[in-house]
Amino acid sequence: MKKKWAPMLLAVGFLVASPFSSQPVEAASHATAVKEDKLPANLANLMTVAPEHQYTLRKGSTRIEVKLLQWTLNQYGLKTAVDGVFGAATDKNVRQYQKDKGLKVDGIVGVNTWVAIYAEHKKPTDPDGELPAELRNLMDIAPEHQFILREGSNRMEVLLLQWTLNQYGLKTAVDGVFGPETKRNVRQYQKDKGLKVDGIVGVNTWVAIYGEHQ
Repeated sequence: MKKKWAPMLLAVGFLVASPFSSQPVEAASHATAVKEDKLPANLANLMTVAPEHQYTLRKGSTRIEVKLLQWTLNQYGLKTAVDGVFGAATDKNVRQYQKDKGLKVDGIVGVNTWVAIYAEHKKPTDPDGELPAELRNLMDIAPEHQFILREGSNRMEVLLLQWTLNQYGLKTAVDGVFGPETKRNVRQYQKDKGLKVDGIVGVNTWVAIYGEHQ
């Protein structure tokens, strides 16, 4: 009998002593970038603040605005964990985004980078369709009171300009950033319209742009 029970007792003793017998195994938790179709309401609400009044974000920042930044980078195609912490990965992706948009590559999310970020959520999904209401509303301002746009401009009005150039037949990315491609197409548009070819969208160019939508 003793010989039969001995191995069983040893086995029970091993199970009791083993740290794996009674301790639950916890799965490792890692923040992952989840690509969603619609910006969550709590992040969309942050955009009621004008870009020039947004917080300047940089490596080390931990604010809800960082989540808006990360969510947008993720949607843009730069895989970013939406965790509200501006770490090394976010810094790297911000720099890549700035490079893509022709902005100063410093990893700091200031006014110009915020404008580009906002534009990602306002650009029309179908540049070949009907002019979106938010862009048409910009035309309530008379051409002579519109902002003068030039290379480097990052404003919602750039979306209206780009959308119109695209519709006119000059293929232009509708991204809210007045880069080299937009400048080249503005110059071509000005040439076509008999305007001064300087790549700067002033009163006369705005009048022509508005005319495309009359």
